[in-house]
Amino acid sequence: MSNLLKPNLLHTMQIGMLDHLQKWIFHFMKTYERLDKYNAIWFSVPAYHNLTPKNKSYEEVSQWNGKEMKKMSRYLLGVVTQSLRGGSPAQRPIFNRVIECTRALLEFYMYARYKSHNNATLSYMEDALHRFHTFKDVFLLGRAGKKVKGKANALRTELVKKRKVDKETNAETWTPSRKWRKMNAWRDYISHGIDVSKELDAEFNFPKIHLMSHWGEQIRPYGPLQQYSAERHEQVHKTNLKDGWKASNHNLNYLPQVITFQRRILCFEIRELNLQALAQRREDSATACKVLPSGVDLAAPLSSQSYAKPEFMGPQNCRNGKHPDAMIKDFRALLDNIEDATHRVAMYSGTREFIKLKSRNKTYISDEQLHAMELCMYHGIKVQVEGLDGERISQMCRCTGRQSWRGGDRRNDWVWVKQRPGRCYGALNGRLPWELQRLFKIKLLNENGAFVEYWLALALTTIPENSNNLDPVSKFVQVRKAPAAIALQVFSMGNIVSCAHVIPEIATGSKTGDGRNERWILNTHIDLVTWNDVYN
Repeated sequence: MSNLLKPNLLHTMQIGMLDHLQKWIFHFMKTYERLDKYNAIWFSVPAYHNLTPKNKSYEEVSQWNGKEMKKMSRYLLGVVTQSLRGGSPAQRPIFNRVIECTRALLEFYMYARYKSHNNATLSYMEDALHRFHTFKDVFLLGRAGKKVKGKANALRTELVKKRKVDKETNAETWTPSRKWRKMNAWRDYISHGIDVSKELDAEFNFPKIHLMSHWGEQIRPYGPLQQYSAERHEQVHKTNLKDGWKASNHNLNYLPQVITFQRRILCFEIRELNLQALAQRREDSATACKVLPSGVDLAAPLSSQSYAKPEFMGPQNCRNGKHPDAMIKDFRALLDNIEDATHRVAMYSGTREFIKLKSRNKTYISDEQLHAMELCMYHGIKVQVEGLDGERISQMCRCTGRQSWRGGDRRNDWVWVKQRPGRCYGALNGRLPWELQRLFKIKLLNENGAFVEYWLALALTTIPENSNNLDPVSKFVQVRKAPAAIALQVFSMGNIVSCAHVIPEIATGSKTGDGRNERWILNTHIDLVTWNDVYN
Protein backbone atom coordinates (compact mmCIF):
# COMPACT_ATOMS: atom_id res chain seq x y z
CA MET A 1 0.00 0.00 0.00
CA SER A 2 2.90 2.41 0.67
CA ASN A 3 3.91 2.20 -3.00
CA LEU A 4 0.55 3.46 -4.22
CA LEU A 5 1.38 7.07 -3.31
CA LYS A 6 3.94 8.12 -5.92
CA PRO A 7 6.29 11.11 -5.52
CA ASN A 8 5.05 14.32 -7.10
CA LEU A 9 7.58 16.87 -8.32
CA LEU A 10 4.94 19.56 -8.78
CA HIS A 11 3.17 19.48 -5.41
CA THR A 12 5.99 18.15 -3.20
CA MET A 13 8.88 20.20 -4.62
CA GLN A 14 7.80 23.10 -6.85
CA ILE A 15 4.84 24.41 -4.86
CA GLY A 16 5.94 22.58 -1.72
CA MET A 17 9.55 22.55 -0.56
CA LEU A 18 10.73 25.29 -2.92
CA ASP A 19 7.94 27.52 -1.66
CA HIS A 20 8.99 26.80 1.94
CA LEU A 21 12.62 27.50 1.03
CA GLN A 22 11.73 30.86 -0.50
CA LYS A 23 9.86 31.91 2.66
CA TRP A 24 12.74 30.78 4.89
CA ILE A 25 15.27 32.73 2.80
CA PHE A 26 13.05 35.82 2.79
CA HIS A 27 12.74 35.70 6.59
CA PHE A 28 16.50 35.18 6.99
CA MET A 29 17.38 38.10 4.69
CA LYS A 30 14.97 40.32 6.60
CA THR A 31 16.41 39.26 9.96
CA TYR A 32 20.02 39.98 8.90
CA GLU A 33 19.11 43.19 7.04
CA ARG A 34 20.03 41.78 3.64
CA LEU A 35 16.60 42.04 2.07
CA ASP A 36 17.35 45.18 0.02
CA LYS A 37 20.48 43.61 -1.43
CA TYR A 38 18.61 40.36 -2.07
CA ASN A 39 15.90 42.16 -4.03
CA ALA A 40 18.46 44.23 -5.94
CA ILE A 41 20.40 41.12 -7.02
CA TRP A 42 17.07 39.44 -7.86
CA PHE A 43 16.24 42.26 -10.31
CA SER A 44 19.77 42.16 -11.76
CA VAL A 45 19.57 38.53 -12.91
CA PRO A 46 20.19 38.69 -16.68
CA ALA A 47 18.01 37.09 -19.30
CA TYR A 48 18.59 33.60 -20.65
CA HIS A 49 17.40 32.18 -23.95
CA ASN A 50 14.10 30.95 -22.41
CA LEU A 51 14.20 32.96 -19.17
CA THR A 52 13.16 36.61 -19.10
CA PRO A 53 14.34 39.05 -16.40
CA LYS A 54 12.16 39.46 -13.32
CA ASN A 55 10.08 42.64 -12.98
CA LYS A 56 8.70 41.81 -9.51
CA SER A 57 10.41 40.95 -6.24
CA TYR A 58 9.44 37.90 -4.21
CA GLU A 59 7.06 39.73 -1.89
CA GLU A 60 5.36 41.53 -4.80
CA VAL A 61 4.18 38.25 -6.35
CA SER A 62 0.75 37.44 -4.91
CA GLN A 63 0.82 33.74 -5.77
CA TRP A 64 3.61 31.48 -6.96
CA ASN A 65 2.59 28.64 -9.26
CA GLY A 66 4.60 25.57 -10.20
CA LYS A 67 5.96 27.06 -13.42
CA GLU A 68 7.25 30.18 -11.66
CA MET A 69 8.83 28.09 -8.90
CA LYS A 70 10.53 25.92 -11.50
CA LYS A 71 12.05 29.00 -13.14
CA MET A 72 13.00 30.52 -9.79
CA SER A 73 14.96 27.40 -8.82
CA ARG A 74 17.29 27.99 -11.77
CA TYR A 75 18.85 31.16 -10.32
CA LEU A 76 17.90 31.16 -6.61
CA LEU A 77 21.23 29.79 -5.36
CA GLY A 78 23.19 32.41 -7.30
CA VAL A 79 21.06 35.23 -5.90
CA VAL A 80 21.43 33.91 -2.34
CA THR A 81 25.21 33.50 -2.77
CA GLN A 82 25.73 37.04 -4.03
CA SER A 83 23.33 38.52 -1.44
CA LEU A 84 25.27 36.95 1.44
CA ARG A 85 28.71 37.90 0.16
CA GLY A 86 30.83 39.54 2.84
CA GLY A 87 29.56 39.91 6.39
CA SER A 88 31.31 39.99 9.75
CA PRO A 89 33.45 37.06 10.98
CA ALA A 90 30.59 36.05 13.30
CA GLN A 91 28.04 36.10 10.46
CA ARG A 92 30.16 34.26 7.89
CA PRO A 93 29.58 30.70 9.27
CA ILE A 94 25.82 31.35 9.44
CA PHE A 95 25.76 32.68 5.88
CA ASN A 96 27.71 29.65 4.69
CA ARG A 97 25.16 27.31 6.28
CA VAL A 98 22.35 29.13 4.46
CA ILE A 99 24.15 28.71 1.13
CA GLU A 100 24.91 25.05 1.87
CA CYS A 101 21.28 24.31 2.82
CA THR A 102 19.92 26.09 -0.27
CA ARG A 103 22.38 24.33 -2.54
CA ALA A 104 21.59 20.91 -1.06
CA LEU A 105 17.83 21.21 -1.57
CA LEU A 106 18.19 22.57 -5.12
CA GLU A 107 20.65 19.81 -6.01
CA PHE A 108 18.24 17.21 -4.66
CA TYR A 109 15.53 18.71 -6.88
CA MET A 110 17.79 18.66 -9.95
CA TYR A 111 18.77 15.02 -9.41
CA ALA A 112 15.11 14.12 -8.88
CA ARG A 113 14.29 15.57 -12.33
CA TYR A 114 16.66 13.21 -14.16
CA LYS A 115 15.01 11.12 -16.86
CA SER A 116 17.17 8.10 -15.98
CA HIS A 117 19.07 7.02 -12.88
CA ASN A 118 21.82 4.69 -11.78
CA ASN A 119 23.37 3.93 -8.42
CA ALA A 120 25.70 6.94 -8.70
CA THR A 121 22.95 9.51 -9.35
CA LEU A 122 20.78 8.02 -6.60
CA SER A 123 23.66 8.24 -4.15
CA TYR A 124 24.23 11.88 -5.16
CA MET A 125 20.54 12.62 -4.62
CA GLU A 126 20.46 10.97 -1.21
CA ASP A 127 23.67 12.73 -0.21
CA ALA A 128 22.12 16.09 -1.15
CA LEU A 129 19.09 15.28 1.01
CA HIS A 130 21.36 14.34 3.92
CA ARG A 131 23.22 17.66 3.61
CA PHE A 132 19.92 19.54 3.53
CA HIS A 133 18.83 17.97 6.82
CA THR A 134 22.27 18.74 8.29
CA PHE A 135 22.08 22.47 7.56
CA LYS A 136 18.33 23.17 7.68
CA ASP A 137 18.38 24.27 11.32
CA VAL A 138 19.77 27.63 10.15
CA PHE A 139 16.20 28.38 8.98
CA LEU A 140 14.57 27.29 12.23
CA LEU A 141 13.34 30.78 13.12
CA GLY A 142 11.56 30.95 9.79
CA ARG A 143 9.57 27.82 10.72
CA ALA A 144 7.73 29.51 13.59
CA GLY A 145 4.00 28.95 13.10
CA LYS A 146 1.01 30.72 14.63
CA LYS A 147 1.18 28.84 17.94
CA VAL A 148 4.91 29.43 18.27
CA LYS A 149 4.54 33.12 17.46
CA GLY A 150 1.63 33.44 19.88
CA LYS A 151 3.70 31.92 22.67
CA ALA A 152 6.63 34.21 21.82
CA ASN A 153 4.35 37.27 21.88
CA ALA A 154 3.02 36.26 25.28
CA LEU A 155 6.61 36.00 26.51
CA ARG A 156 7.36 39.43 25.07
CA THR A 157 4.38 40.94 26.94
CA GLU A 158 5.55 39.39 30.20
CA LEU A 159 9.12 40.63 29.77
CA VAL A 160 7.94 44.13 28.84
CA LYS A 161 5.91 44.25 32.07
CA LYS A 162 9.00 43.23 34.08
CA ARG A 163 11.02 45.94 32.34
CA LYS A 164 8.36 48.53 33.23
CA VAL A 165 8.40 47.46 36.90
CA ASP A 166 12.20 47.62 36.99
CA LYS A 167 12.15 51.09 35.43
CA GLU A 168 9.54 52.44 37.89
CA THR A 169 11.28 50.92 40.93
CA ASN A 170 14.72 52.35 40.17
CA ALA A 171 13.70 55.58 38.42
CA GLU A 172 14.97 57.79 41.28
CA THR A 173 18.35 56.03 41.71
CA TRP A 174 19.31 55.68 38.00
CA THR A 175 21.39 58.35 36.33
CA PRO A 176 20.61 59.14 32.66
CA SER A 177 23.60 57.10 31.43
CA ARG A 178 22.75 54.15 33.69
CA LYS A 179 19.12 54.28 32.54
CA TRP A 180 20.25 54.20 28.89
CA ARG A 181 22.47 51.16 29.54
CA LYS A 182 19.69 49.34 31.42
CA MET A 183 17.12 49.92 28.67
CA ASN A 184 19.55 48.63 26.03
CA ALA A 185 20.25 45.56 28.14
CA TRP A 186 16.52 44.92 28.54
CA ARG A 187 15.98 45.28 24.79
CA ASP A 188 18.70 42.75 24.00
CA TYR A 189 17.41 40.41 26.71
CA ILE A 190 13.85 40.51 25.34
CA SER A 191 15.00 39.99 21.76
CA HIS A 192 17.21 37.05 22.75
CA GLY A 193 14.42 35.51 24.83
CA ILE A 194 11.98 35.71 21.90
CA ASP A 195 14.48 34.04 19.53
CA VAL A 196 15.22 31.27 22.02
CA SER A 197 11.50 30.67 22.53
CA LYS A 198 10.90 30.37 18.79
CA GLU A 199 13.88 28.05 18.28
CA LEU A 200 12.78 25.74 21.09
CA ASP A 201 9.19 25.46 19.82
CA ALA A 202 9.77 25.58 16.03
CA GLU A 203 10.26 22.32 14.15
CA PHE A 204 10.45 20.81 10.66
CA ASN A 205 7.86 18.11 11.21
CA PHE A 206 5.55 18.38 8.19
CA PRO A 207 4.62 15.78 5.52
CA LYS A 208 6.36 17.17 2.43
CA ILE A 209 9.79 17.31 4.02
CA HIS A 210 9.35 13.67 5.06
CA LEU A 211 8.20 12.48 1.62
CA MET A 212 11.60 13.28 0.08
CA SER A 213 13.24 10.53 2.14
CA HIS A 214 11.23 7.88 0.23
CA TRP A 215 12.05 9.04 -3.30
CA GLY A 216 15.19 6.95 -3.69
CA GLU A 217 13.38 3.73 -2.75
CA GLN A 218 10.61 4.63 -5.22
CA ILE A 219 13.01 5.27 -8.11
CA ARG A 220 14.86 1.96 -7.80
CA PRO A 221 11.89 -0.33 -8.60
CA TYR A 222 9.66 2.05 -10.59
CA GLY A 223 11.97 4.41 -12.51
CA PRO A 224 12.33 8.21 -12.69
CA LEU A 225 9.88 10.58 -11.03
CA GLN A 226 8.85 12.70 -14.00
CA GLN A 227 6.35 10.06 -15.10
CA TYR A 228 4.40 10.62 -11.84
CA SER A 229 4.48 14.42 -11.77
CA ALA A 230 1.10 16.13 -11.97
CA GLU A 231 2.72 19.03 -13.84
CA ARG A 232 2.07 17.46 -17.25
CA HIS A 233 -1.54 16.61 -16.41
CA GLU A 234 -2.29 20.14 -15.30
CA GLN A 235 -0.60 21.60 -18.39
CA VAL A 236 -2.83 19.62 -20.75
CA HIS A 237 -5.93 21.02 -19.08
CA LYS A 238 -5.51 24.03 -21.33
CA THR A 239 -5.31 22.11 -24.60
CA ASN A 240 -7.73 19.35 -23.61
CA LEU A 241 -10.46 21.47 -22.04
CA LYS A 242 -9.97 25.23 -22.10
CA ASP A 243 -9.08 25.59 -25.80
CA GLY A 244 -11.87 23.20 -26.77
CA TRP A 245 -14.37 25.18 -24.68
CA LYS A 246 -13.30 28.43 -26.32
CA ALA A 247 -13.74 26.86 -29.78
CA SER A 248 -17.26 25.57 -28.95
CA ASN A 249 -20.54 27.48 -29.16
CA HIS A 250 -20.83 27.43 -25.32
CA ASN A 251 -24.25 25.75 -25.49
CA LEU A 252 -25.49 22.65 -23.68
CA ASN A 253 -23.97 20.39 -26.35
CA TYR A 254 -20.45 21.75 -25.80
CA LEU A 255 -19.00 18.38 -24.64
CA PRO A 256 -19.08 16.63 -28.08
CA GLN A 257 -17.57 19.75 -29.60
CA VAL A 258 -14.69 19.72 -27.09
CA ILE A 259 -14.02 16.04 -27.84
CA THR A 260 -14.11 16.64 -31.62
CA PHE A 261 -11.75 19.62 -31.25
CA GLN A 262 -9.30 17.60 -29.18
CA ARG A 263 -9.38 14.66 -31.62
CA ARG A 264 -8.65 17.00 -34.52
CA ILE A 265 -5.68 18.55 -32.65
CA LEU A 266 -4.26 15.11 -31.87
CA CYS A 267 -4.55 14.08 -35.54
CA PHE A 268 -2.56 17.13 -36.61
CA GLU A 269 0.10 16.45 -33.97
CA ILE A 270 0.44 12.81 -35.06
CA ARG A 271 0.72 13.91 -38.69
CA GLU A 272 3.42 16.43 -37.78
CA LEU A 273 5.42 13.76 -35.92
CA ASN A 274 5.16 11.41 -38.92
CA LEU A 275 6.46 14.12 -41.27
CA GLN A 276 9.34 14.88 -38.92
CA ALA A 277 10.23 11.17 -38.77
CA LEU A 278 10.19 10.90 -42.58
CA ALA A 279 12.37 14.00 -42.94
CA GLN A 280 14.85 12.65 -40.38
CA ARG A 281 14.96 9.31 -42.20
CA ARG A 282 15.84 11.04 -45.49
CA GLU A 283 18.49 13.14 -43.75
CA ASP A 284 20.09 10.07 -42.15
CA SER A 285 20.03 8.26 -45.50
CA ALA A 286 21.70 11.20 -47.27
CA THR A 287 24.38 11.39 -44.57
CA ALA A 288 25.10 7.67 -44.84
CA CYS A 289 25.59 7.95 -48.62
CA LYS A 290 27.80 11.04 -48.43
CA VAL A 291 31.38 10.50 -49.70
CA LEU A 292 33.88 11.99 -47.26
CA PRO A 293 36.88 13.84 -48.72
CA SER A 294 40.32 12.39 -48.23
CA GLY A 295 42.11 13.32 -45.05
CA VAL A 296 39.00 13.56 -42.87
CA ASP A 297 39.60 12.20 -39.37
CA LEU A 298 36.62 9.97 -38.70
CA ALA A 299 37.68 9.56 -35.06
CA ALA A 300 37.48 13.29 -34.38
CA PRO A 301 34.67 14.09 -31.92
CA LEU A 302 31.75 16.14 -33.19
CA SER A 303 31.31 19.51 -31.58
CA SER A 304 27.97 21.04 -30.67
CA GLN A 305 28.30 23.29 -33.73
CA SER A 306 28.51 20.34 -36.14
CA TYR A 307 24.78 19.75 -36.25
CA ALA A 308 23.81 22.70 -38.40
CA LYS A 309 24.96 26.14 -39.44
CA PRO A 310 23.84 28.77 -36.92
CA GLU A 311 20.83 30.85 -37.89
CA PHE A 312 21.08 34.62 -37.64
CA MET A 313 18.31 37.10 -36.88
CA GLY A 314 18.43 40.59 -38.30
CA PRO A 315 16.75 43.68 -36.81
CA GLN A 316 13.05 43.80 -37.56
CA ASN A 317 11.22 46.85 -38.86
CA CYS A 318 9.75 49.28 -36.36
CA ARG A 319 6.23 50.66 -36.48
CA ASN A 320 7.44 54.01 -37.80
CA GLY A 321 9.78 52.58 -40.42
CA LYS A 322 12.93 50.53 -40.52
CA HIS A 323 14.92 49.63 -37.46
CA PRO A 324 17.95 51.93 -36.89
CA ASP A 325 20.37 49.00 -37.07
CA ALA A 326 18.87 47.93 -40.40
CA MET A 327 20.07 51.22 -41.88
CA ILE A 328 23.72 50.37 -41.17
CA LYS A 329 25.16 49.24 -44.50
CA ASP A 330 28.94 49.70 -44.13
CA PHE A 331 31.61 49.55 -41.47
CA ARG A 332 31.89 53.32 -41.12
CA ALA A 333 28.18 53.57 -40.33
CA LEU A 334 28.64 50.92 -37.63
CA LEU A 335 31.50 52.86 -36.03
CA ASP A 336 29.47 56.06 -36.13
CA ASN A 337 26.59 54.24 -34.45
CA ILE A 338 28.75 53.23 -31.46
CA GLU A 339 28.65 55.98 -28.82
CA ASP A 340 31.20 54.51 -26.40
CA ALA A 341 34.74 55.39 -27.50
CA THR A 342 36.23 52.24 -25.96
CA HIS A 343 33.79 50.03 -27.85
CA ARG A 344 34.47 51.96 -31.07
CA VAL A 345 38.24 51.47 -30.81
CA ALA A 346 37.83 47.78 -29.92
CA MET A 347 35.50 47.24 -32.88
CA TYR A 348 37.90 48.93 -35.31
CA SER A 349 41.14 47.31 -34.12
CA GLY A 350 39.55 43.92 -33.45
CA THR A 351 38.01 43.64 -36.92
CA ARG A 352 41.26 44.66 -38.60
CA GLU A 353 43.21 42.15 -36.50
CA PHE A 354 40.70 39.37 -37.30
CA ILE A 355 41.03 39.96 -41.06
CA LYS A 356 44.80 40.04 -40.77
CA LEU A 357 44.83 36.79 -38.79
CA LYS A 358 42.44 35.03 -41.18
CA SER A 359 44.45 35.93 -44.26
CA ARG A 360 47.75 35.02 -42.56
CA ASN A 361 49.01 38.58 -43.08
CA LYS A 362 48.40 38.36 -46.85
CA THR A 363 45.55 40.83 -46.98
CA TYR A 364 46.24 44.52 -46.42
CA ILE A 365 43.24 46.78 -45.96
CA SER A 366 43.49 50.54 -45.81
CA ASP A 367 41.25 52.63 -43.59
CA GLU A 368 39.15 53.66 -46.58
CA GLN A 369 38.66 50.03 -47.65
CA LEU A 370 37.80 49.00 -44.10
CA HIS A 371 35.25 51.79 -43.68
CA ALA A 372 33.64 50.98 -47.03
CA MET A 373 33.23 47.26 -46.32
CA GLU A 374 29.69 46.03 -46.84
CA LEU A 375 28.10 45.17 -43.49
CA CYS A 376 24.89 43.71 -42.09
CA MET A 377 23.72 43.86 -38.47
CA TYR A 378 22.10 40.97 -36.56
CA HIS A 379 20.12 40.90 -33.32
CA GLY A 380 20.49 37.24 -32.42
CA ILE A 381 21.98 33.90 -33.24
CA LYS A 382 20.33 30.50 -32.95
CA VAL A 383 22.70 27.65 -32.08
CA GLN A 384 22.13 23.92 -31.86
CA VAL A 385 23.29 22.19 -28.68
CA GLU A 386 23.11 18.60 -27.51
CA GLY A 387 20.54 17.80 -24.85
CA LEU A 388 20.68 15.24 -22.06
CA ASP A 389 19.36 12.46 -24.29
CA GLY A 390 21.44 13.38 -27.34
CA GLU A 391 18.59 15.33 -28.94
CA ARG A 392 19.12 18.62 -30.72
CA ILE A 393 18.08 21.68 -28.74
CA SER A 394 17.90 25.10 -30.33
CA GLN A 395 18.97 28.05 -28.18
CA MET A 396 18.40 31.71 -28.99
CA CYS A 397 21.15 34.19 -28.05
CA ARG A 398 20.00 37.80 -28.27
CA CYS A 399 22.18 40.86 -28.89
CA THR A 400 20.49 44.18 -29.61
CA GLY A 401 23.49 46.44 -28.98
CA ARG A 402 22.16 49.71 -27.61
CA GLN A 403 18.71 49.24 -29.14
CA SER A 404 15.68 48.29 -27.07
CA TRP A 405 14.25 44.78 -27.05
CA ARG A 406 10.46 44.35 -27.18
CA GLY A 407 9.90 47.95 -26.23
CA GLY A 408 12.01 47.69 -23.06
CA ASP A 409 15.69 47.90 -22.25
CA ARG A 410 18.42 46.54 -24.46
CA ARG A 411 19.26 42.85 -24.24
CA ASN A 412 22.79 41.52 -24.71
CA ASP A 413 22.98 37.88 -23.64
CA TRP A 414 25.91 35.97 -22.21
CA VAL A 415 27.28 33.09 -24.28
CA TRP A 416 29.82 30.30 -23.89
CA VAL A 417 32.78 30.98 -26.19
CA LYS A 418 35.29 28.30 -27.13
CA GLN A 419 38.88 29.24 -26.28
CA ARG A 420 42.17 28.29 -27.87
CA PRO A 421 43.55 24.82 -26.98
CA GLY A 422 46.14 26.41 -24.70
CA ARG A 423 43.46 28.26 -22.73
CA CYS A 424 41.32 25.37 -21.50
CA TYR A 425 39.93 25.95 -18.04
CA GLY A 426 39.15 22.86 -15.96
CA ALA A 427 35.47 22.71 -15.05
CA LEU A 428 34.56 25.09 -17.87
CA ASN A 429 35.83 22.62 -20.51
CA GLY A 430 37.78 25.17 -22.53
CA ARG A 431 35.01 27.78 -22.55
CA LEU A 432 34.44 31.18 -20.97
CA PRO A 433 31.28 33.27 -20.56
CA TRP A 434 31.36 36.47 -22.60
CA GLU A 435 28.66 39.13 -22.92
CA LEU A 436 27.66 39.92 -26.50
CA GLN A 437 27.80 43.57 -27.53
CA ARG A 438 27.39 43.43 -31.33
CA LEU A 439 26.67 40.81 -34.00
CA PHE A 440 27.52 41.69 -37.59
CA LYS A 441 28.61 40.28 -40.96
CA ILE A 442 31.29 41.85 -43.17
CA LYS A 443 31.98 41.27 -46.86
CA LEU A 444 35.36 41.96 -48.45
CA LEU A 445 37.64 41.02 -51.33
CA ASN A 446 40.40 38.54 -50.53
CA GLU A 447 43.83 38.26 -52.17
CA ASN A 448 42.34 36.06 -54.94
CA GLY A 449 39.81 38.68 -55.97
CA ALA A 450 36.82 36.76 -54.56
CA PHE A 451 34.30 38.06 -52.06
CA VAL A 452 34.34 36.40 -48.63
CA GLU A 453 31.94 36.87 -45.73
CA TYR A 454 32.73 36.72 -42.03
CA TRP A 455 30.13 36.54 -39.24
CA LEU A 456 31.71 38.35 -36.27
CA ALA A 457 30.82 39.34 -32.73
CA LEU A 458 32.07 41.96 -30.32
CA ALA A 459 31.90 40.79 -26.70
CA LEU A 460 32.86 41.78 -23.17
CA THR A 461 35.40 39.16 -22.10
CA THR A 462 36.04 37.52 -18.73
CA ILE A 463 38.74 35.42 -17.10
CA PRO A 464 38.29 32.88 -14.26
CA GLU A 465 39.32 33.60 -10.69
CA ASN A 466 40.79 31.33 -8.03
CA SER A 467 42.56 29.22 -10.68
CA ASN A 468 39.13 28.14 -11.91
CA ASN A 469 38.52 26.17 -8.70
CA LEU A 470 34.97 25.74 -7.45
CA ASP A 471 33.93 27.75 -4.42
CA PRO A 472 33.95 25.35 -1.44
CA VAL A 473 30.51 26.51 -0.24
CA SER A 474 28.42 27.41 -3.30
CA LYS A 475 30.35 25.23 -5.81
CA PHE A 476 30.21 28.07 -8.34
CA VAL A 477 33.04 29.29 -10.56
CA GLN A 478 33.66 33.02 -10.34
CA VAL A 479 34.91 35.10 -13.25
CA ARG A 480 35.97 38.71 -13.47
CA LYS A 481 36.29 41.32 -16.16
CA ALA A 482 39.40 40.85 -18.29
CA PRO A 483 42.16 43.50 -18.27
CA ALA A 484 41.49 46.63 -20.29
CA ALA A 485 43.74 45.50 -23.16
CA ILE A 486 41.56 42.46 -23.87
CA ALA A 487 38.29 43.47 -22.18
CA LEU A 488 36.54 43.74 -25.59
CA GLN A 489 37.33 41.34 -28.40
CA VAL A 490 36.10 40.65 -31.91
CA PHE A 491 35.80 36.94 -32.74
CA SER A 492 34.02 34.57 -35.09
CA MET A 493 30.43 33.64 -34.25
CA GLY A 494 31.40 30.03 -34.92
CA ASN A 495 33.10 30.01 -31.51
CA ILE A 496 29.76 30.56 -29.75
CA VAL A 497 28.83 27.21 -28.20
CA SER A 498 25.58 28.03 -26.40
CA CYS A 499 23.91 30.49 -24.06
CA ALA A 500 25.48 31.15 -20.67
CA HIS A 501 24.06 32.64 -17.47
CA VAL A 502 25.81 34.67 -14.79
CA ILE A 503 24.76 36.39 -11.55
CA PRO A 504 26.38 39.81 -10.90
CA GLU A 505 28.25 40.52 -7.69
CA ILE A 506 26.95 44.09 -7.45
CA ALA A 507 23.31 44.78 -8.17
CA THR A 508 22.72 47.18 -11.06
CA GLY A 509 20.47 50.15 -10.60
CA SER A 510 19.57 49.94 -14.28
CA LYS A 511 18.80 46.78 -16.20
CA THR A 512 20.66 48.10 -19.25
CA GLY A 513 24.24 47.96 -18.06
CA ASP A 514 26.78 46.31 -15.84
CA GLY A 515 27.41 49.46 -13.81
CA ARG A 516 30.28 48.81 -11.43
CA ASN A 517 30.19 45.05 -11.90
CA GLU A 518 33.54 43.45 -12.49
CA ARG A 519 32.80 39.98 -11.06
CA TRP A 520 30.13 37.39 -11.75
CA ILE A 521 29.45 33.81 -10.72
CA LEU A 522 28.59 31.25 -13.38
CA ASN A 523 25.08 29.99 -12.80
CA THR A 524 25.43 26.25 -13.43
CA HIS A 525 21.89 25.60 -12.15
CA ILE A 526 20.28 27.32 -15.13
CA ASP A 527 19.44 23.98 -16.80
CA LEU A 528 20.33 20.30 -16.56
CA VAL A 529 22.54 20.43 -19.68
CA THR A 530 24.84 23.07 -18.17
CA TRP A 531 24.69 21.31 -14.80
CA ASN A 532 25.90 18.01 -16.23
CA ASP A 533 28.45 19.64 -18.51
CA VAL A 534 30.23 21.48 -15.68
CA TYR A 535 29.92 18.89 -12.90
CA ASN A 536 30.28 15.74 -14.99
